[in-house]
Amino acid sequence: MGTSLPLHTSLAAALTAHGSDVEVSSKLQHQTDTGRKTSIAALSIHPSLPRVAYLAEDTASDVSARNKSKPGSTSLQPTVKNSRLVIQKFNCNVENIDSLAPSQGNVIATLKMTDLPQHINRFRQHKSKTSKISNQPFTLATLGSLKNITFLDRDALFWQTRRKYGIQSNLEASNASDRVLDVNANKCYKEMIGQGLCLGLQFTSVLLILQIDDTQSDPFVILSCLEGQRALTNNGKDYVTQHVPSSAAVPITNSIIVYGCSDGAMRFHSLVPSMIYSSKSDTLSFSESSSSPPIDESEVKSAKNSRQATIKSVRGPNGRNDPVVKIVNVDPAYNENYNNEQDTVPAHIGGSAATVSNAKALVLSSRLLTIGASGVAFLWQVDISIDRASGTLRDLNVLPPLARLDGLGSLTVSPRKSPSPTSRLTRVGGFWGGITTKEPTVAPYSNITPVVFHDPHRDQVIWTLPYSAPASAIVHQRDFKLSSLAPNSPAAKKEVEDRAFVDKWAMYNGGFVKMWSMPLVDALVKATPGASSHRPPPIIPPYATMKLPLSLMCASKPLSMVPGLACAPLPASSLSCLCLSKDATELIVVSAPLTSVAAASDEQRVPQSPKAAAGKPPKTIFIESQTCHKIQLPRSSDASMTVPALLSASHLAPDSVAVATDNGVAMVKLVNGNCWDDAIDLSLMGKGDVTKEPSSSAVPAGPIHTVISGGPVGGVGNNRPGVLFVENHSVLASRLGSSRSSSENRQPTVEKVDLADAMVLYQLEKASYTTTRETRTSKLIVSPLPLTSPPRLIPSPSGRYLCLLWEGKHTYDILHAGSLLVRETGDIRGQGVSPSCDSGDNVLSFAWIGDDDQFAVLRQVEIDYGQDGEVVADTDTTDKKSRPRVELFKLAEVEVGAPELAGGAGVAAATTVSVGSLTVRGGDRVVPQVLFGGPALCIGCSITSANSLPDTDEGMAYFYSRKSGAIMENDERASNYMTVGTSIPYPDLLAWDDDGLLCAVAYGSRVAIYLSDPPKFTLLGSVNVVGGSRLGEAEQPIISLKFIHGVLYCSGPSSVHVVFLGNLAEEDTICELDTYTIASSRSVPLQGTDSPDDFTPTPVIASLSHPHILIYHSGGLLVSTDVGLRLLPLSHPLIRIGTLLAANLTEKARKWIFDTPKAYHDFLAHFLIRRGRADLAIRDLNGLSLETYIDLCIRYERTSELENLINTHGGQVVKEISSWGREEGGYSAISAIGLYMLGKDKIDCVTRLVGQLMSCGTDEGLVDAIKLASLIGALDQSGGGALLQNVIDVVHQKHPDNQVPLVSIVK
Repeated sequence: MGTSLPLHTSLAAALTAHGSDVEVSSKLQHQTDTGRKTSIAALSIHPSLPRVAYLAEDTASDVSARNKSKPGSTSLQPTVKNSRLVIQKFNCNVENIDSLAPSQGNVIATLKMTDLPQHINRFRQHKSKTSKISNQPFTLATLGSLKNITFLDRDALFWQTRRKYGIQSNLEASNASDRVLDVNANKCYKEMIGQGLCLGLQFTSVLLILQIDDTQSDPFVILSCLEGQRALTNNGKDYVTQHVPSSAAVPITNSIIVYGCSDGAMRFHSLVPSMIYSSKSDTLSFSESSSSPPIDESEVKSAKNSRQATIKSVRGPNGRNDPVVKIVNVDPAYNENYNNEQDTVPAHIGGSAATVSNAKALVLSSRLLTIGASGVAFLWQVDISIDRASGTLRDLNVLPPLARLDGLGSLTVSPRKSPSPTSRLTRVGGFWGGITTKEPTVAPYSNITPVVFHDPHRDQVIWTLPYSAPASAIVHQRDFKLSSLAPNSPAAKKEVEDRAFVDKWAMYNGGFVKMWSMPLVDALVKATPGASSHRPPPIIPPYATMKLPLSLMCASKPLSMVPGLACAPLPASSLSCLCLSKDATELIVVSAPLTSVAAASDEQRVPQSPKAAAGKPPKTIFIESQTCHKIQLPRSSDASMTVPALLSASHLAPDSVAVATDNGVAMVKLVNGNCWDDAIDLSLMGKGDVTKEPSSSAVPAGPIHTVISGGPVGGVGNNRPGVLFVENHSVLASRLGSSRSSSENRQPTVEKVDLADAMVLYQLEKASYTTTRETRTSKLIVSPLPLTSPPRLIPSPSGRYLCLLWEGKHTYDILHAGSLLVRETGDIRGQGVSPSCDSGDNVLSFAWIGDDDQFAVLRQVEIDYGQDGEVVADTDTTDKKSRPRVELFKLAEVEVGAPELAGGAGVAAATTVSVGSLTVRGGDRVVPQVLFGGPALCIGCSITSANSLPDTDEGMAYFYSRKSGAIMENDERASNYMTVGTSIPYPDLLAWDDDGLLCAVAYGSRVAIYLSDPPKFTLLGSVNVVGGSRLGEAEQPIISLKFIHGVLYCSGPSSVHVVFLGNLAEEDTICELDTYTIASSRSVPLQGTDSPDDFTPTPVIASLSHPHILIYHSGGLLVSTDVGLRLLPLSHPLIRIGTLLAANLTEKARKWIFDTPKAYHDFLAHFLIRRGRADLAIRDLNGLSLETYIDLCIRYERTSELENLINTHGGQVVKEISSWGREEGGYSAISAIGLYMLGKDKIDCVTRLVGQLMSCGTDEGLVDAIKLASLIGALDQSGGGALLQNVIDVVHQKHPDNQVPLVSIVK
């Protein structure tokens, strides 16, 4: 008897809508003859949007089709009845907010797989008589299995092709073109990808690119079909299929894709006409001296090049016997020094000829990693030249391979010497059975896709090896170019012992994860002569190798694990892997710490920068993984059903993971904020119940980096600005050098700031690492301490102390900054002083108070747990003993010349003195929840409801400060603190400026700014900073607030914003707030331009992971993220002018004002007025419209400027404004100007204005002249009367018949 799994609502709706006969039930259904179930055969998550695509196969087993080879057997032969490609959205808060989702529910689109073959057969066409595609029409069976799904919509294209540029368009418009071209949407050819919902599908030997729209008669359109070509061989007697696609397609632009082939080549395929095949191709070059005329689009679409074509084919050094089975784009998610259109490409990257952009062509570069079936990977650079005038492809240049990576270590064999890797023989002994023999029978990756990923945040290539890997698979001794050892020498004997030790360590493994640092690869390539046809590329060994436990699922299933995810709870200097457990019931995160200081605790300098390698690769780190997090996966009630080994996650947004279970696709919320989460969203499966709701994410207390610059402590190394950070239980310091180029024409991009030559200042834990063995090529490291998330760094306002707040452990440590830097500066004084001043546990929150090194902690009393995990304590939360209490402390610094140091004793740099506990206002119903530091201590409190549960939604926050008498008497006891000012609603964040006057308070995505002028606490304004995305996501909360020189910077989980304040000098003036987005990962433009009509700054598109604001640095904004430091551009003139004015650097701001194009002067004038600098708008903006200039002069009483305008350009002004205001029936603009000037006693100026009106000679002008002359006569009877008579004479001369109705005006 067969059984069928329950098919959930959303999936059943998608199948039923396209003709599948399914039943929806919440219980198991029993059938007599057949058993039906729906399984997930392929799975892919979108790189940036909340979408997932998967292949759902409805299979059935028939009792009559039992295995006849075993009589009496009851096993069933499954057959696929229906298969659908489903695209769904997840975690959306509003229904039908996606423009690509016209259908109901979560389903965006579905595709019936049985409809594919007929569309493919209609699309295919013969290319030539001698080289033909297969004459046999495709069927669903001949297409083979679906191996890969790739999103190719507009957002996905950006993150795959433009992520390092941080901008959607072509960086700069051509002088000959009045529009900004877009590589991803430069032309609206129907064959282009990126328009609507596009997918790339990889079948066994066919690649398809589809555009799906199930609202039309045809639910999808095939944009491209790539397959092998048939050619005659054996003197025309036989056909052979050549260059069959063997990898998934990777987009280079919206019209060019690259894919691997079975003949060892990667082929670049153009979907639209290109200039490469036009008749003018002989005039095209990278040279700026090219004088070719603009290409006519009609010529490009000639019959010769109107169809799709392969524009370039490049074969690697391994030749035809090594099929390319995977291609990975290895561009980082930030800008590199040479990755912009103004810089030339270095010789080691770009060869001998420099490839640069010019006025006619835009050159973009991209790095690709091709992985062959033999396990050999090659690193390539591709330069693409785009014609600015037409937007078509001019040239595509692929340089010789830069480097080689051997994924299988010593087992990597050149395919020139191995048998044909295209053999489909069944492998005996698992993955390693066919390649560990003396004569390999098959290439390792001929049937299995290699598990190779790229982490764009940290620019790392991650390669996973299956379980039971031999030790030779992780040994890269031949990559180091070692000298031979003398036989029987001590070194040779040690090497034999080292080899045995490594063999023993590698036994009983669940697989290995190798990591290559691409900055280190670039540094080693730069120090090596460039590759050419006769010089092979250098072989680069991995930087680290992590051993996986045996409890994980077999890594030979390529979709059962995702290595290299940069999860927020893990330190950036770690190597992680997301896997399924062996029984597929748990999702497990394993990780291992990585650092150059691992093997030498006494090493002072830690070469964080790859440039320190000096051309020699560092020894590979061998380390075992640790289990960091586990999530129990949902299962059906039928325990016999197994879970398919399918996982999918985006390295750009690793918080959510798609898991194919035996009930469908579940979305796992892996990370919430900065903490692990285990929430599982079953909405894609249509379940009404949710396994676990996402936990509430507290706003992080601060960044994981802090900057030391000036103050009593000084900087790092000759008082240069430095960075302190904690890495794997060690406090390190690094100097901040200049990172941004001085070129003014440089395109603004996000840059990575390397922490070069970091020094270990203090060890928080002893024996954090142990080197068990060091060979000539590797270091075997053991880390006895658990891997923890980095602490939040909270420097004191005085700069003397640094708090390390471990949010996950609820502990804190306070270090003395001056003592930390003693080792870095080399000062022998105070060597016996320990930087550690204080520590504590059970701490919920921490805050510094004032500038006198006082701090407060919110401490929770210890709670006992029983054996069943329940709390053993009084449930009455109103009991004061079980309430969190606010404790105040003061730090007293130790003098360096103290007698204790003279005797060589080690003492702490400061002692902690308790000054008591603070009584919170509000009684027992008010429970303190969070602390905010500043000039006054702010305590956020929840109000206990009737059910004794604290409610922060109705909570309040109170400010506490010492009484005036206690301040005068220097009494710092907690009993002297009292509430001051007003109370505010419970905030998420609170920050003060350096002067203690401005206070910014964050509520979700909105920030309110107050002016503190005791006893007044005035609200200046509020603004919604972050907001939601265009896909209807929930508004993102603010996680960081900081005032820098009068400008407020805010950041959300993936964006950074700036808020400019208005004029604060005048109390009765409204404070105007202007907010702009500096960088965001959630705002890929809908159109192809990045320059809107107004002067509003366009945000740089960057993948930021919880950015926290630090300081200005090298002309940009330095932010701390979970994966390192990033430098955001502040190069837009509006941003520059605002920051300089806020810092009172008016003269520097005026230079930017002068350089602003005149077309934007009106917009800039309003910006300056809102900053209270109307004087600059009137004085320095010579491109203002006449209306704006006159309005500003009158509004701000700039009489002299207006008088000068009338005196010097009166005739032109009169002609320009003669018609203003007349259609409204009131005073004309000229009359208003005259009245204003008369009010300022500028009679002479108005008299000249009347003369200019008479010279104008129009009837309307004469009417205004008579009005103004009459008013002048009221002030100056003699002069006004004569002037009035002159005007009347002019009127009579123009109208001798007296036909002008002026009598009433004169009277």
